[in-house]
Amino acid sequence: MNIRKGIFNFLTLQNTIVHRNYFRNFTQSSKQHMLREHNKMKNARANYFICIPLSSHKTVVEELVQVQNHVIGKYDMLKECAIEKNKFHISLLILHIKKSQLETSKEAFHDAMHEIKKITHQPISFDKLETFRNDVLYLGLKESSQNYIMNIITLLRNSFIRRGIQIVTNSRSAKDDAKKKILPNSLTEKANVTSSIINTSKDKEEHITPHLTIMKNSYVRKIYANRKPLIFPDYYADVNLSKLQNENVILNKIQFLEMDTDLSTLYYRVIAECDLP
Repeated sequence: MNIRKGIFNFLTLQNTIVHRNYFRNFTQSSKQHMLREHNKMKNARANYFICIPLSSHKTVVEELVQVQNHVIGKYDMLKECAIEKNKFHISLLILHIKKSQLETSKEAFHDAMHEIKKITHQPISFDKLETFRNDVLYLGLKESSQNYIMNIITLLRNSFIRRGIQIVTNSRSAKDDAKKKILPNSLTEKANVTSSIINTSKDKEEHITPHLTIMKNSYVRKIYANRKPLIFPDYYADVNLSKLQNENVILNKIQFLEMDTDLSTLYYRVIAECDLP
């Protein structure tokens, strides 16, 4: 009798342990799956974007090339980071779009443009140079122009979100920046860690910054010392921006583009575009 009772207790205990381990493993597996899915969404590669092209604004283009030359004069390795002058634009929305979502995305763009045409349009003016984590050098907009552009971005953003299209932000939280170790490009330089996280210390993860990209180190094909060269504030702090800051740019078109270059035009592949009134 005692032997039978002992066997019964042993089997009961074994069943409890197995059940507990299964539940623990299932919970851990579920958490890992959710984390993987979250990371996939967070790290999704941008493949499309919406912008205001600026190549037709001759003075702006000439001055932006001067900024590039100034920065390259400070650190020659950054010459590969320069945006081609026919590709200068003001970024409005950066997107990750699946092949199955492309037609829906065109619909989202045209619906947003229908609403954008209804708002009162105004010239835009530029402010100062800043960077995204020392990787992207861009020209910011003055506050009044930012408000105007943000109205356009909001209409675009809402139209794409309603259709389940993923928006990719162009700035990170301070937590993300804290993980990035800032090192000088060469032994003769000192890294300015405080300046290296311009425009990120108070940003929310969902923040979108209207900007005109001038240089970005993702253009660099060769990795120098196992990392891409950074664009430090010392390289652009003394640039003369007076001409750019005095320009009032009239917007005439918004484009929906694929990030890959169309070899027949040496410009981004145009998915859709719409003239502004």
